[in-house]
Amino acid sequence: MFAVIRFSMFLAVLACVSTALAQVPPGDSYNPKHHPNPIVTYVRNPDFKVTTFAAAQKRAGFELLGLSEKEARRISIALADPMPPTQKIDLPNDDYPQIKVEFYPVIRQNYVLTDGLDMTLDVFRFPKVPLPLNNLTGILNYAAFLPGGKYWKPRFGPATTPEQTMVRGVAALLFDDNHEFVLFWREGELCYVAKSKTSRANLFRVIEDLL
Repeated sequence: MFAVIRFSMFLAVLACVSTALAQVPPGDSYNPKHHPNPIVTYVRNPDFKVTTFAAAQKRAGFELLGLSEKEARRISIALADPMPPTQKIDLPNDDYPQIKVEFYPVIRQNYVLTDGLDMTLDVFRFPKVPLPLNNLTGILNYAAFLPGGKYWKPRFGPATTPEQTMVRGVAALLFDDNHEFVLFWREGELCYVAKSKTSRANLFRVIEDLL
């Protein structure tokens, strides 16, 4: 019952915010020792294997966006397959306490920006989630932003609560740990996560260059 009450309160808060929340994919609690970022927690860092652009694009099944040479130099591309593809994810929801989620491969492009700093760009299809479409965003975002407690590990782990922002005309989340930025957004069925130690202004400017 307590989960239903808190869920209703969360929906009320969602209705009041002026900037729509980016739809957070389901996943395990973020562990920075194992996972690449607070969003992608269904593969681990060692899962990324270097491949070619053609092979990565064929495996992904969609056209990859990239940065122009005036903004960055791509130094490698890697692919991580979720193992297993279908994983059980716990949710703080009385009606859906646990769901089986089908995850898709993550394609990573590694860049060196013109300021000399590295940037990784992960892209993946939004996972197949067995939840009603009218409740999907509310349930997933409630699970993402619910603080940790005795019976719940926080979705973002030790990461700071992300800032709600906009990028490329869509809702986005920005994590800032005073060390590097992690920027997450969704365009259609595709999700993107950019990570870099470059400045905030430069990161947003570079992301607008993706084509």
